[in-house]
Amino acid sequence: MPWLALLILGPLLPAALLEAVSDPPPLLLAGSVAAATVLAWCALQVARGRREPAPAYGWAGVAALVLLSATATSRELWPITLGWAVVALAGALASRLRGNAELVALCALVAAAVLTPLTMPDTGVLLALFLATAMATAVGVGLQVRSGREQAVTARRQAVAEERAGMARELHDLVAHEVTGIVVLAQAAAAATPDPTTADVLRRIERSGHDALAQIRAMVQTLRADEEAELRPTGGGAAGLRDLVAEFATSGRARVDARIDDLDLPAAHDAALQRLVSEGLTNVRRHAGEATVVEVSVTQRPGGVGLRIVNDGSGTRGIGPGSGYGLVGARERLERLGGRLDTRREQDRWILEADLPLADPKDGAS
Repeated sequence: MPWLALLILGPLLPAALLEAVSDPPPLLLAGSVAAATVLAWCALQVARGRREPAPAYGWAGVAALVLLSATATSRELWPITLGWAVVALAGALASRLRGNAELVALCALVAAAVLTPLTMPDTGVLLALFLATAMATAVGVGLQVRSGREQAVTARRQAVAEERAGMARELHDLVAHEVTGIVVLAQAAAAATPDPTTADVLRRIERSGHDALAQIRAMVQTLRADEEAELRPTGGGAAGLRDLVAEFATSGRARVDARIDDLDLPAAHDAALQRLVSEGLTNVRRHAGEATVVEVSVTQRPGGVGLRIVNDGSGTRGIGPGSGYGLVGARERLERLGGRLDTRREQDRWILEADLPLADPKDGAS
């Protein structure tokens, strides 16, 4: 925020020049400028949202005022240099108040800024009144900024809660209803057909429908529970991946060569891998109906997991085009976890490759 730096640091240069014109002792001038710079830097840190050290910045301001005033009681111009920086720091602290520590630091800073000029002769009272007025204004503006920020957060939470409630209604009333209908029809058809192959396919449809309903109910419960609750993805580890591959192998004519290592992954990584394998195999079924060989490799390395799905289909005679968002969503999942996804055609083969590191960038940043 360069504008904030200019606002805080800009007035310090002419103030320092005024000090220099008054021919102060060099040590006093250097101390005033240094203290003002420190106070301005503290104000910038607080304004940028550095939450934890905010009280420390306030106490640093108090120390700068007290120590400098102890050597400047005979000078009247040093508050010109310090005044603007102190006011800016007080306003920044007020805008970031979150607890007693910040409040105590702010009160101490205001008291030190108002009381230290009283030790000066002649115009000390006038300077104290000026700083008191400026500090009151800065603190008031800072509290107003804090209030506006809290209102914005509250409005955002309400909007998120309303959106989540709407999503829960649609999932329960529309999607879950339709999936339930599919399950019921599959059950009825399986009971009526004399063909064992058809009955087996219908039972698979029924199981997939039950799994989908369980996922939908879990999402509805999470959406309804708390607007701050995270929609945690679910996965099945290596066993889940092997089930996906086995189901794909039995539902088509292509030979499936699979190598899936035993995996030990965090929940988000596991879910991302499950979704990616499912999407990759679905795309083979959708776009590569003539594929005769499908290779699936999931290998865990010390630094992460590698996925490779290869098929020799021509990209035609599948079940039809999809929405186009499957791989987009899979790539977004991987990128959130620091991974990458690459799809390409090499001669007569379609290759999907992904790399998923085990270190989550968000964990490191939090």
